[in-house]
Amino acid sequence: MILFKEKKSTLATIVTLSIIGILSFKDTGIFVKEFIAIGKDGSQRSFKTEESVNILKESNRDFIVEKDFKEYSIPKDAILRTEKKSNQYIVKTKNTQLLDKPKGKVIKGLNIGEKIQLGSYQGEYGIFNTEDGMKGYILLEKLEEGKEEIFTIGTSTVHKTLKGEKNSYYVLAKGEPVLIKNFEDDKFTIVNENGEEFKVFKDCINLKNSRYSASRSGLSRRTSIISSIIQNAHKILDKPYVKGGTGERGYDCSGLTYSLYKNNAGIKLNRSSIDQAKNGVEVKKTELIPGDLLFFRTTGRRIGHVGLYIGDGNMIHASSSQRKVVVTPIDADYYNKRYVTARRIIK
Repeated sequence: MILFKEKKSTLATIVTLSIIGILSFKDTGIFVKEFIAIGKDGSQRSFKTEESVNILKESNRDFIVEKDFKEYSIPKDAILRTEKKSNQYIVKTKNTQLLDKPKGKVIKGLNIGEKIQLGSYQGEYGIFNTEDGMKGYILLEKLEEGKEEIFTIGTSTVHKTLKGEKNSYYVLAKGEPVLIKNFEDDKFTIVNENGEEFKVFKDCINLKNSRYSASRSGLSRRTSIISSIIQNAHKILDKPYVKGGTGERGYDCSGLTYSLYKNNAGIKLNRSSIDQAKNGVEVKKTELIPGDLLFFRTTGRRIGHVGLYIGDGNMIHASSSQRKVVVTPIDADYYNKRYVTARRIIK
């Protein structure tokens, strides 16, 4: 009889530890490239791209991960954190009760879907705080862990404009932070401040010094402003060319760039193309980033035309010959021959 009790006790301990392990092991990550790691016991393990692991802790440069009950140190540029442990739990079972102690008296009954905050674990129970300020013990098996939306903050390695759904646009600026939501098919899913999603190949993003954020406010002001300018430039494609126009009836070339910067960045450029060439700082044509202005001479030696660089070798501009706002390659023969300079307004 004593032997039976000991076996039952051992089984209960195993079950309890399993429950605690499942509920407390919620930081997870996914490999963004193949990696061979050496475990603390000297064992070697190969990880495949998109393989999932538990993240135990992190330092400035590395994650300590667990796989098959062994620990490995992995550099941050090899893993994207996809889920972070949350102290919020949700009641999932009928007749769940808040107790004064394990197997003790009922303080109150809890409803399915009710949210509670974990204080600490105690065996197969947890000590929780309810939304109405009460504290007590709840059996862990009656709960599920709440989800916390998190983003990994990586760094862009390129200057590039991305197109999302519903004609949304996002500008990657080299060296600027990006919010990463997921990784699949060799592409990162990144988001802007509005939660709109964009896909980009992994080579465009560096995770080496990545960190995480629980909000979408981790983007730089520069990235947000340039993205807004490019997005709104696309919205006015096919609007009519109107000499002297700044938007009410249409645009001329400098009226387009003037209105885009004024309305989206609060920056008041000079009004004419020749005078806009005095705004900002000069940049080489080989170093253009989206949002830069390009200037051309259309008659004689004087600057007479300006366009907005949007990335991938293209500009948006109000074309007098086509009588509307259009996209044109900056190396199109006509413009390539007449190129004068480029200016960066937002540094």
